[in-house]
Amino acid sequence: MVKTSVMSNGKLLLGWDTATPSSSLVLLEGGRPLATLELCLGRATARGMFAALDTLLKLANREKNEIGAVGLVRGPGSFTGIRLAVVAAKGLALSLGVSLYACTVTEALARVCPLEGKILAPIVDARRGQGYGALFRWLGGRMERITPDMALDVERWRAMEGKVLFVGPGVEAFGLHGLYPHPPSALGGALLAWERWERGDEGEDPLTLAPLYIRPSDAEASRGVMVSTWD
Repeated sequence: MVKTSVMSNGKLLLGWDTATPSSSLVLLEGGRPLATLELCLGRATARGMFAALDTLLKLANREKNEIGAVGLVRGPGSFTGIRLAVVAAKGLALSLGVSLYACTVTEALARVCPLEGKILAPIVDARRGQGYGALFRWLGGRMERITPDMALDVERWRAMEGKVLFVGPGVEAFGLHGLYPHPPSALGGALLAWERWERGDEGEDPLTLAPLYIRPSDAEASRGVMVSTWD
């Protein structure tokens, strides 16, 4: 299933996210959404991701060389999706010679919900009965991080109901009270990247940027690698 939308013209920033179940791409122009595309990639592949980018550019009537920066959501989330997204975004940024900006999926989800004074808990399904999430707050029009990104048992997240506002795909996955669906996380990542780009921030080094996993994959867990969470 593919959902698309378009708006209007300039030097573009590409937002890229495959950490969440509904992968998304967005083009910003002048800090405003020009075109967005959401799709379920299933078993994500680099070919599928670049095909989606080609579709997005055609939708916006733009060329790849008009992209001036890339905003990447680097995790936590789907291990395969994150790994492929990071490799693809790094390769794209290097090939175009443009800046690469990275953020976490929790930052991206919180960025698209600027609700003044609310404590937001962006959350995504981490499987194995856990959710990836963090706590944020908007004060004076600025987003503040309260906690690091965490992998917690779903029951620990449920214990926070009534104290925080859950946002993101974990709301649906775990039957929590919160906001979902809402604007795609690629948009939040793109907006955060745009703000850094506008300040003259040069972004991350594409050669050293790594995915954010928080905990080991199933294969690593089966080999006895410790799972770390935050209290």
